Amino acid sequence: MLFLIGIVGTVLTAVLLLFAPAWGILAALLSKPIVDTTFDQPAILGLKLTELISGVVPLFILIRAFFATDAERSLRRMPLYPIWLIWSIYAAFFSSLIMYGESVLEGVNVFFRHLNGLAGFYMAQAYFCRDERLTRRFFLCLAIAAIFPVATGTIEALTGHHWRITLGEGNVIRGVGLYHDGITIRYYALQGILALLVLSALYWQRQRLLRVAALVYGLFAALVIQRAYSKSGILTLGSWALLWPLLLRKYKSLAVVAVVAVIGIGWYGAELMDAGGFIFHKEVAALQGTGGVNRTFAGRWYTWQEMMEEWRGFDTLAQLFGAGRVATGAHNDYLQILYHGGMVGLSIYLLLLALIFRRVVLNLLRRIDVFSVAALLALIMWMVDTIGLVPSAYSGYQWFVWGVVGVCFRRRADEERAPIVVSAAGKTDEPDVPGRLQPEATLLQPVSSPEFLQLPAPRTGIERLS
Repeated sequence: MLFLIGIVGTVLTAVLLLFAPAWGILAALLSKPIVDTTFDQPAILGLKLTELISGVVPLFILIRAFFATDAERSLRRMPLYPIWLIWSIYAAFFSSLIMYGESVLEGVNVFFRHLNGLAGFYMAQAYFCRDERLTRRFFLCLAIAAIFPVATGTIEALTGHHWRITLGEGNVIRGVGLYHDGITIRYYALQGILALLVLSALYWQRQRLLRVAALVYGLFAALVIQRAYSKSGILTLGSWALLWPLLLRKYKSLAVVAVVAVIGIGWYGAELMDAGGFIFHKEVAALQGTGGVNRTFAGRWYTWQEMMEEWRGFDTLAQLFGAGRVATGAHNDYLQILYHGGMVGLSIYLLLLALIFRRVVLNLLRRIDVFSVAALLALIMWMVDTIGLVPSAYSGYQWFVWGVVGVCFRRRADEERAPIVVSAAGKTDEPDVPGRLQPEATLLQPVSSPEFLQLPAPRTGIERLS
């Protein structure tokens, strides 16, 4: 049944991307959680639905982007477009090395995995930033898409029935739902939580029923993350619980989080350890000096060490430009890129992340609002997962994280491009920007007439990359 629904969703996505791309993007986001349950079922010519939809979306979206006549949807309008293009072009290069070194199919697979980063960053901002209705629709779609994974994960957590047996730290059975591993169900749960945070803060402020429903949904999503027994998931959720109320000055919510944390640690420490805290016991032992560092990160250090020793044995060209081998099982995004693209590829990837981080920080320094904080939370999730996982190999993950970051960046960039109207009385008239923490009026320079003053923001040097 899920396979048939996945086929319908994939076909519908392809058709809509051709004729109504905005609806095609929404169809892709809604279909992906179902399609991901078919990871082990070939569909056409040995290709799986997960591979088909992960190829169709970036291909159709980026072809439209390169030939866009609407300035609003041009790649040049996209923040950080130069570095994203450089990264994607280099991904095409090292994927061709994999085609030569292993097989054409493997190389194409790796190329589209990485191309989904550019597609995710571009497509959400190009089609869902023009007005508030579209932005709300994008985040609502993210929340709805996560309902199926959260529902199946909740059923698994409450009933103890496991569709798949996957062992985690301490040989405990992880709640992965109908998916291949814990990362999939966990990032969908985080996707739902972040979408609900944005919707509740901006669009559902006066709709108490929706806010209560969002709270219940979020609690179930948190339960799914806990039962997936994922260190990165718990760390990400914990950082979100602290930063969201702190940065947005939601001090009542922050106080509730603090009280719950104190009570939980003080009175229910043993129960919390039994419920999921035990997955950190090796890390705690390493900090206390009673355990080896190599046993942390679920023993991935041994895999990383073996891969680095093998990499050192490559010739100079392979070390510089890529080994021509697939490394999606590296359990470390940087090591994966080092194998795929060599030191050159890793340098470009690190520059991309550094420029994204720089833009997040600059947006926060200029003004803290819902969108600047949402971009920070999404980036934190990505950076945490790059340590022990390979998020750049998951198309749906990239559509979510880079889609959210892209929307947040584009909204701020469009806002800064908009003309600022300064009246003769010295008051600044700006459009009401949802997501802003509080209105700010700054007199940029004296004016002698009631005519409006438009101030462009020229950028030079490396700022053109960002």
